[in-house]
Amino acid sequence: MRKIFVAIIFAVMLCATCHATEDRAYFPPVLMYHELKPIPLNEFDTTPEAFASQLDWLKDNGYTTLSLEEFISYTQKGEAFPEKSVLITFDDGYNGIYDYAFPELKKRGMKATLFIVASTVGGVKGTKYPHITYAQLAEMAADGGMSIGSHTVSHFRMTDLTNDALKIESAKSKQILENFTGIKIRAIAYPEGYYNGEVIDAVKEAGYEIAFAVQDKGLCGHEARYSIPRIYTGLELAENDNALFKEFVKNYRDMPAEAFKERWKPIEK
Repeated sequence: MRKIFVAIIFAVMLCATCHATEDRAYFPPVLMYHELKPIPLNEFDTTPEAFASQLDWLKDNGYTTLSLEEFISYTQKGEAFPEKSVLITFDDGYNGIYDYAFPELKKRGMKATLFIVASTVGGVKGTKYPHITYAQLAEMAADGGMSIGSHTVSHFRMTDLTNDALKIESAKSKQILENFTGIKIRAIAYPEGYYNGEVIDAVKEAGYEIAFAVQDKGLCGHEARYSIPRIYTGLELAENDNALFKEFVKNYRDMPAEAFKERWKPIEK
């Protein structure tokens, strides 16, 4: 009887430990940027000056920026993240990341992750939102401070796709980016943050080890590492000396739904 009791207690403790590493509060703050522009055109834009001041605030307040590889390692091992660590991410792969964000990060020895739409690299020229070129992507991929992840092939909402299309958007984007960069692509960010159980099944099958959303729409029966919500940065978070930015980072584990709110409008061509 004693052996059975001890076994039950051990099982409960093990379960609690496993649950703890999958709880939302386990993850450090994850920031999501889009484009950096001196003259913003969209709510999701951040000015180079605001971005630099946000990096300085993180550094001055003892925050450490993680690489994607470090983030995945802590998660897979179930180890505690370093106190005051953050993950900086950029979606889509706009040219301003190379022109403004990359130099500011390098200047401070800070790390970030780029989620790239595979079909748009080197394209969409002549618009107000050009994307990075292959040469720029190669330069950033070769830099020790920049990690690369997938943002699918075409940036379709993944919840609108058939199972076959889901497989293509997940697996093909991974293959394209791996072939070009020579780097194993281990993470994906869902376009516009849309996901469900079928989407998570597809990214798992494609070999992704972790996935990022925007708003917290629940786990869909999967581990929390496949739907990590991110703070949606942009013009609003930079107002009043980055007041919301500071508040959301400091209170990430208890942050309100407001911090997940998408701040964008249709892109001006």
